[in-house]
Amino acid sequence: MDGFEKRRNDKKEIIIQTALELFNKYGYEKVTVTEIAEKAHVSKVSIYNFFESKDNLRRIIIKDILDKSLEETKILVKKECNFIDKMGEYLENRIIHGGQYNMEFFFDGAERDPVVRQYLDDFNIENKQLITSLIQEGKKIGYFSADVSDTAIEIYIDIFYSYFLHNRKIRPIVDRNPMLAKEINLLFLDGLIRHRGK
Repeated sequence: MDGFEKRRNDKKEIIIQTALELFNKYGYEKVTVTEIAEKAHVSKVSIYNFFESKDNLRRIIIKDILDKSLEETKILVKKECNFIDKMGEYLENRIIHGGQYNMEFFFDGAERDPVVRQYLDDFNIENKQLITSLIQEGKKIGYFSADVSDTAIEIYIDIFYSYFLHNRKIRPIVDRNPMLAKEINLLFLDGLIRHRGK
């Protein structure tokens, strides 16, 4: 990569990070392209050249975050390590990602923009397959109940996704409380844990 290309990519990354920071802090609707340009120390023209529109900027940000999250989970699924450590890392990744953006940014985007909704739906399908792979691994070692069918697991995952997609009131509560987010993830996994009495 030559110097020009590197500077171009660096500028693009600064715009993305600045926009995400402002969207998280003030909400997507309240932030203008002018404000993003001023805080990122770039021209509005640069933003439009790179991203065409504010809506498309949001789409790119969301797609990048979802793609990174999927890539991390794919690597984790293939990782050779103690399963308990693997699940701990899975939870940690979810909490770290959750701290970088708020749920409202994602789910509001999905409600208002069919392109974002499609990104989230596609992500959910692939992510569900990866989580199912982790659960299958957990079943083999007796960590998760072998009595629970894959169909039940898919429905269980969909229930969580749908709840956050359609329940606007809960999103800011979870966003402001990382410990609560961790507890919800632990409860999600506890629902799959093998029966202790057996």
